Amino acid sequence: MVRPKRSSPTLEKALRRVAGMRWISPTLDFGRGLNLTEYDSRIQTLQTELSNYNNLLSSLDEMAIRIAEIEEDLSTYSEKMLMSVGSNYGKDSAEYAQAGGKRRKSSSRRSQTAPSPAEIMVTTPLNGANNNGKHNPVVLP
Repeated sequence: MVRPKRSSPTLEKALRRVAGMRWISPTLDFGRGLNLTEYDSRIQTLQTELSNYNNLLSSLDEMAIRIAEIEEDLSTYSEKMLMSVGSNYGKDSAEYAQAGGKRRKSSSRRSQTAPSPAEIMVTTPLNGANNNGKHNPVVLP
C-alpha cells in the first residue's frame, strides 16, 4: 500500500502571499520580526520538513514492499521445509507434528450425525399378547 504524499495548503497560501508582498516591496519590513526575510525562512523550513517527510514515506513504501517480498519468500520456504519433514518422516509422525504440521488421523472419521452403536435402538415385541401389539425399545450394547 503506497502512502499518499503530503502537501500543505498553508505552504501554498504563504507562497502566494510572499510573492504578492514582494511586488509591494522586495525589502518589506514591519518591525518586530515581521519582514520578508523571516517569512522566506519560515516558508523554507516548512518546505524542507515536508520534503523530508515525503522522502521518508517513499522509503517506508520501499521497505514495506521489500518486507512483503521477504515474507512471501519465507512462507514458501517454510512450506517446503514442512513438506520435506512430511516426506522424510511421514505426515502421521511425531516429527511432522513437532515441525508444525497436523497429523492425519489413522482411523476413519465417523460422521458426527450418525449415532454410535450404543445409541441404536431396536424395537422388539415383549409378550406381544400382554403389550397389545406395542413394541418396547431395547438398547443394544
